[in-house]
Amino acid sequence: MLLKKFLPVILLFVVCSAAAQPIKTQPTSRILKTATSLLEAQQFEAAEEYFTKALQNAIATKSSYYQAQAYEGLGNLYSKTSQQARAVEAYQKSIKLYKALGMTVVADVVNSLLKGVQGIGDLYAGVEIGAKGIKLSVIEVKMGKNGTNEYELKTDTSINTDAAALSYQSEKETHDAITFFYDQIRKRYQIPSSRIHIVISSGLKQELDRYNKVEYFANVVRPKDLDPNIRIRYITVDEEAELSFKGIVPAINRLNSNQLDVGSGNTKGGYINGNRSFIPVTFPLGTKSFQRLVEAHMTGNPKIEDYLQTAEKIIADSLGRVMVYQFMDKKDFKSKDIYISGGIVWCMASLMHPETIRQNHVELSRQDFADFRKLIFSSYDSLVKPDLRRMMNAEDAKASLANIKRVVNTYDQKALLSGAIWLDELIDQVNTVNPGKKFIFPRYAYVGWISGYIMDKISKKYTELAVN
Repeated sequence: MLLKKFLPVILLFVVCSAAAQPIKTQPTSRILKTATSLLEAQQFEAAEEYFTKALQNAIATKSSYYQAQAYEGLGNLYSKTSQQARAVEAYQKSIKLYKALGMTVVADVVNSLLKGVQGIGDLYAGVEIGAKGIKLSVIEVKMGKNGTNEYELKTDTSINTDAAALSYQSEKETHDAITFFYDQIRKRYQIPSSRIHIVISSGLKQELDRYNKVEYFANVVRPKDLDPNIRIRYITVDEEAELSFKGIVPAINRLNSNQLDVGSGNTKGGYINGNRSFIPVTFPLGTKSFQRLVEAHMTGNPKIEDYLQTAEKIIADSLGRVMVYQFMDKKDFKSKDIYISGGIVWCMASLMHPETIRQNHVELSRQDFADFRKLIFSSYDSLVKPDLRRMMNAEDAKASLANIKRVVNTYDQKALLSGAIWLDELIDQVNTVNPGKKFIFPRYAYVGWISGYIMDKISKKYTELAVN
């Protein structure tokens, strides 16, 4: 914290030391370094003077490289000071020079900065083949003023196919859903194949691995006209956990927060430890697979009371100990705030806090999880049919009721109860340390790992270009 306070002073001291030597006698490389330091210290007028002088020197000595650097620096300066037209002109000159020098990686990065100034992004499509359904996410990626990638969700939609059933019907429905989304990606959004990613989620892969059917499934559901260059890939639960963390937790909070995704096929999450390494936290069960386990222990036409008793017995007899063991050496995970997501968490936020329908981040309490579990069993009708007239305005109430309708259409009472029990027991375990921690539900979390996957691909693209 102390370093942060004195950093601008240190930068200015360095800059002033450099400036003690007359600017016209300094080497171009030193002038550019001084200009960059001034820009970081937000001394914009001085930075412009130094970048301009560096450009003049570079032109005089016919150094295309230093000219490109100077134009890039001026583009960054004009971008930060909202001089769009001048930023565009400077970036365009920089790109032309970098390309002439064969520096395609740098030219590509500066081109991303140019598009960011122009408000233009690149569209990417991600199709997630999950255990419960197929999701399409279209994301626009732009380079922000600070040089980092920023993404905006353009569309998201899903089709329920119950792919984990591994039946002829579910395979056909999955194939048809992917075909439909691929058609939309090409015709409506005109996204090139190089920016289309189709991925089998870890939860579904887990089910497919039981029958050694991953490759078979990928071939069966592949659309006939899918570009041969597009592979249907899959990720492991640990990979999905890390990608979810990157896609969901804001960069500024990654060292002091965790992430937990309570999915239908499995439960995964993780945190960054003191060595800056990602530590995954995973379970082979999720809300849907737990429900199937509960149903396997019942016969006939069970009532909601039977669901409750059977689920609680399974937790008490075996799964509770599995949870204790998984979190035994994860004190860091237990002590930090948690960004928590998944279908059942969306249900809970929608039903317990309908007034938060317009909020991107919904803070949940430990008591919310316990109350949700109880209310699904004891007061289901009032929970799914709330009177919102006194709680919010008419427009927000309409949006919230529509959201609750989607919850009810996706999860029946038995699915909600088994999911709520699994969720509540998990929270009970992670809350044994620092019981006052925050639980934060991000509404965009359902595209978290796929956005993390796309960002990871962009980063690797630049890395590969640099290596080559």
